[in-house]
Amino acid sequence: MKKWLSIIVAIIILCSVTLWYAQNRFFHAEPLSEAEAIDHIETIYNGHVTKAKKQGNDYEIIFTRDRATYTAILNPTTQQIKALKLMEAESKLLLTESQIRQFVKKEYGRVESVKLTDRVYTVRVEKEDRQKELALDAFTGEVLSEKNVQPIERPEEEKIISEPQAIKIALQQLNGEVDSVDYEETADGGYYLVEIETKDDEAVFQIHAVSGKVMSVTWDDDH
Repeated sequence: MKKWLSIIVAIIILCSVTLWYAQNRFFHAEPLSEAEAIDHIETIYNGHVTKAKKQGNDYEIIFTRDRATYTAILNPTTQQIKALKLMEAESKLLLTESQIRQFVKKEYGRVESVKLTDRVYTVRVEKEDRQKELALDAFTGEVLSEKNVQPIERPEEEKIISEPQAIKIALQQLNGEVDSVDYEETADGGYYLVEIETKDDEAVFQIHAVSGKVMSVTWDDDH
């Protein structure tokens, strides 16, 4: 009787060890890297991750979706969301391109181009013969990232009018005080944005940088 009991116990132990080995061998997933964790959150919530950091064995990930900000605690091994918290419902208005240009020009230098994609402004700037590409939060203006980029090469035969020439053209349209001048690179030669302000009016003139033609005029509704 004891002999059979010993055999049964041995079989139970063997089965337990085999099951444990199989679970760890075939079902244990490798923990997600930070990049994989970010991709996982953006996929399941259809949002945009703005910050991720390690919190113990978990990842604390901040992301935005539908103009609201959330914090998620993700277990990188099980890929389970341990906690999800609404941090802030976005009540601010989207910053305008003009506001982004003014901020970037003050901090980084000449603005080459501005592009808005998925609540993030991508801005190319030039300072001291170097070019950088910045990513800014479209609601707060916070600089999310910056990197050095190669300058845009223009065809040798292309002649760009100078900034003073662009100002002169704008002043012919509206005689006032020049508030700001920005240049934006495009495939057909680029254009200047010249903002003119008078006592009664304020307007931004878009002037083609090659032909000098006034492409558009945007008037400030508050004046």
